[in-house]
Amino acid sequence: MWKALVSLVTLCALAVGVPAAAADLFQRNASLWKSQTKEIEGREFKFLVDPAKVSSNQSEAFKEIWTQAKAVGAKQGVTLREREKNAFNITPVVKTFFDTPDMTLWKKGYLIRTTTNYQRGYPASPLRVTVKAIAPSFKKALAAKLRVVNAKSKVSAEENIGLGKDGGLAGYVEKGVTFTAGRAELGAMNLAQFGAYVPELLALGLPADTKLVAYPAFGFRCRPGFIDLPGLERPLAVSMESWARRDNAAPFVYDFSFGYDGDYAALAQAHKAAEAFTLALYNNLNSKIGFPDAGRWNGSKARLLLNQGF
Repeated sequence: MWKALVSLVTLCALAVGVPAAAADLFQRNASLWKSQTKEIEGREFKFLVDPAKVSSNQSEAFKEIWTQAKAVGAKQGVTLREREKNAFNITPVVKTFFDTPDMTLWKKGYLIRTTTNYQRGYPASPLRVTVKAIAPSFKKALAAKLRVVNAKSKVSAEENIGLGKDGGLAGYVEKGVTFTAGRAELGAMNLAQFGAYVPELLALGLPADTKLVAYPAFGFRCRPGFIDLPGLERPLAVSMESWARRDNAAPFVYDFSFGYDGDYAALAQAHKAAEAFTLALYNNLNSKIGFPDAGRWNGSKARLLLNQGF
């Protein structure tokens, strides 16, 4: 079914004189990924915001971003609906990335992240640990085993979509495994501690006692409402986050994001609408509130934090 859809799009493009490269991103992906399309379980769409272009009050900044995105959606025929209660409540979250000082794990195609959520103002335990395969090639990323021992885990692969360097949408595939672990079990949070859960990390050619450096992002999260997209059974929750490099410091970036899971080949209608809305965000808002040189970061706050742009 999916192969037939791609062929039809290509023929139609040729018939009207439009290059095949002008097809929607999901159609180009289907042609590239072929049978591996079935391994992509979700898509996440991201728009980065420059804190210098919104209110210095973070609650007000979230409202500004939401209001402007909602207006763009209205022009696209996409409805954004606020939550009935506490739409702009913000909660803290700390995400810490671990690598060597020269980013050896990243260069080898892996990323380690811990997430600390808060409940009633206090950090929750245990930590949520995520190890991702981030190889430039989608084939290499999907080939990662990411087997976890000594803990229950979930493995999934998703496409992340933001602005590309050519001014259009671009995406990249990440495969990740998530599990929880206590702070005591992770100890010094060096390669040996993470490798005890994900042995694949110990097969990258680094000594097991390799010390890792923490790269923290001190954030606030806001979930103001939902977005309705055709072809999906339910509305999607919108998430916005601010990230700062130090606790209680001013943020260096905000983002607006939404995503969905499901059979990639069966969601063409949702893919098309989500891509059109995201591109409209960049076309209408990038010069107003968008992050500088947005195409270099492809919507990724992590790449920005770690200075690992495309």
